[in-house]
This record gives sequence, structure tokens and C-alpha cells, in this order.
Amino acid sequence: MSSEHKLKSGSLGLFSIVFFVVAAASPLTGIVGVLPVAFSLGNGAGVPGIYLLAGILLVIFSFGFVAMSKHTTDSGAFYAYIKQGLGFSMGLAGLNLALLGYICMQFALSAMFGFFTDELVKSFQINSLIPWWGYSILMQMVVILLGISKVEIGGKVLGLLMLLEIGIVILLDYAILKHAPTIEFSSFAPSNILSGHFGIAMVFAICSFIGFEATALYAEECKNPEKNISRATFIAVVIITLFFSFSAWAVIQHLMSFNKSINFSSIDANTLIFSMTEQLLGHWAVQVMSVLLITSIFAANQAFHNSLSRYLFTMGRDKLAWSKLAYIHKTHQTPYMAGIVQGIFMIMMLALFGLCKLDPMNNVFAWSSVLGSMAILALQVGVCFAVIRFFRHNRHLQVSVWSAVLAPSIAAVGMSYVLFNVFGNLKVISGSSSTVLLALPWIIPITIVLGLLKAWHIKYQHKKQMIHLLDH
Repeated sequence: MSSEHKLKSGSLGLFSIVFFVVAAASPLTGIVGVLPVAFSLGNGAGVPGIYLLAGILLVIFSFGFVAMSKHTTDSGAFYAYIKQGLGFSMGLAGLNLALLGYICMQFALSAMFGFFTDELVKSFQINSLIPWWGYSILMQMVVILLGISKVEIGGKVLGLLMLLEIGIVILLDYAILKHAPTIEFSSFAPSNILSGHFGIAMVFAICSFIGFEATALYAEECKNPEKNISRATFIAVVIITLFFSFSAWAVIQHLMSFNKSINFSSIDANTLIFSMTEQLLGHWAVQVMSVLLITSIFAANQAFHNSLSRYLFTMGRDKLAWSKLAYIHKTHQTPYMAGIVQGIFMIMMLALFGLCKLDPMNNVFAWSSVLGSMAILALQVGVCFAVIRFFRHNRHLQVSVWSAVLAPSIAAVGMSYVLFNVFGNLKVISGSSSTVLLALPWIIPITIVLGLLKAWHIKYQHKKQMIHLLDH
């Protein structure tokens, strides 16, 4: 590997990686936007237990994931894992899924950023001439510049934004518990966890963790990757689990203090958290939360941008795409060309969405978030099988049966269950009844097949070159 295609080694510490990963989970967005929907469409009072259950499933997944990370220090992450475990062809199928998933998540977050920024500007009685997609494009320009700068700078920015958004939610949680007449823990009772639409609630909970796997993407840039990648993964999963489960439990305390037999399906998911914040903390907190919601979405977009840049960088380095994608910045040693290319693509697509007059939430966000979630869930299932096969074929490596077989097997079953629930509840989960939605699941197998065909073509070309060399 030439030095011009190597990322800056040792530039990221343990907590910088944790910041990148937790930022991708977008904690405030999850509390304001996802949690109320999980209450109304899922299993109501059992949602806090669902988040805890989802966290346990991802901790189980992480055992096999981090065990394999000690033998794969490549910025290709899931692509590298699947390639090593299931072979080159399945590796390219996994790579296609990763690209699809991260691109879709950026579309969804960009649309959300544009929508909420436009709403915030209007709340100040300002007649903005900028459409929602204009704000999204401006955000992408900032994201590109931060992606090019030193990776540790991006880590510090995301870390600060993450602490602020978590801080305002913890403040709300404290206010709720301070004023709650009683404290009870029935949300964690199996009867409540398994009640209602358990599968739908599990989908929302698991999707709140999307992006946690990005720890492996920073393996080349991490200090002491053999230890810090595994530590960062577990720390990130535990933080996300405790944050969402505790906050969901606090909200339940507030709701049930007024009505023990509340009908969760009737709550206004769009205003629930803001109304509670207004009541318990005051209007100033609503304004702060509105601003932090936008910075939260920005931070998540930056995290996914960084992740996708490293996938594109690996593609360029492995000669799977335009070789210049593997160029790194001479000063910052970041994959700047990959960042610029994906940034330009994002800007062009956002402009196209705007010109086609697509609604940012009902169209762009709904379609992209569902498709992106399906792609990443399918990718995680693939990694589970890759871990099992990798350690089965490398029995000389010292690893426990739990990490090599049992944990990835349990995780594969759990992730598959969640994935099939996404397929079966597309309209409910997305909140959209568009016919486009029904076609989205087909994109997953098509993406996998295209990856397999590309692998076959590369192998065929390589075989032709070998025959040509032998003939001459």
C-alpha cells in the first residue's frame, strides 16, 4: 500500500470515535422524532424495555463484530468483514448494500435538516426565499469542508454538538422525574415489552442505533485499533442504549402521571416532546431544543458523510471504482477526493429532488430512511454470517465459542426478525402510503445481485488477463 493511499494513522483516540458513532445515532432527533412514533405505533408503555432489548441484541452482535475487528484493520468495515468471511463476491454485494444504506441515510437526514431549518426560520416570522433543499445544500457544503479537514477536528465538533443535544434531553428527564408524583418500572416488565405491536417498536429501536458499526471504519486512523475499536463499539452501544431507554422511561413517567390508562395511539407524536419541554422547562428550552435538533441532524449527516467517504476511499484503493477516490489530502491525510465526489453527488440529487417538488418528509425522508434502514440491517445480517464462517475457517485464531458462533448466530436471528418486520410494515413505519414505497424492498436483492455480477465481471477480466499473459 503506497503512502499516498494511507489515512493518517493514530489521529483518532477512543472518545473521538465514540463521538462519531453516537453522533450518527442523532440522539436528540431520536427522542424528538422517533420516540413518540414508537409510543403511538409500537407497544406504548413497553417502549423503554424495547430500547433496552434492542441494545442487548446489538451488544450481542458486537461480540463477533469486535472479535473480527482484531483481524481486520481496514477502512472498508462491513465490506472488508464480509469479503474476508464470505469471499470476494459476497464482499462486493455487501459493499453495494453499504453504499446504498449510507447514501439513503444522508438523503433522509439532508431532507430533515432542510425541513426543520425552514420551520425554524419561519418561527421567527422571517420570509425566507430559500427552499428546504437550499438549506440542505448549504449544509452539505459545510459537511464537505469538515470532512476534508483534520479528522480529529470533525471529532471535536461532533463531540461538542453531541454533548449539547444529550444535555438538553437529560435536563428534560431530570425535570420530569423531579415533578413526577410516583416512580414506577412497569415499562420493563415482560408483559409490557411484549404487548402491542412489538415488532414495529423493535424496528424503531434498532434503527436508532444505525451508524454504530462505523467504529470499524476508523481502524486505520485509530490509536491502538486492536483495543480501541472494540472498546469504542461497546461504549457507543451502551451509551445509546442507556440514553434512549432512560429517556423513554422518563417520558412514560410524565405521561402516566396524568393518566394511568393512557391511549398511546392517540398522542400527537409531532408535538409530544416539545409540549413537555414547554411545560416543564419553559419556552427558552423549546427554542434551544429546536436549534439543537438542527445541529443534531447536521452532526449525524457529518458522521455518515465520513463513513461513506471511507467506503469510497477503499473502493478506489482496491481498484473497484475510480482510482482517484483513494487520493488523500497532503496536509490532513483525509480521503478528500471521496468526500468531494459524494458531496457533489448529494448536492446534485438534492437539487433534483427540489426541482421535482418532492416533499422533504413525506417523500425524501420517508423513502430514504426506510430503504437505508433495510440496507444496513441486511448488511448486519451478512456480517453475522461472515464472522461465523471466518472463525470456522481460521480455527487457529484464539477466540471464544461465544464470540465466534453463538453471539453472531443470535444476532443474525434477531436482525433478520427486525428486517422482516420492516418489510411487512413499510407503510406504518414510514408514515407514507406512496406506491413507490412498495417497490423499495426489491432494491435490496437487486443491489446484492449487481454486486455479485460486478464480482463475476472482475474475476472474468482477471482470468482473461492471466490467459493472455500465459499465451505470450
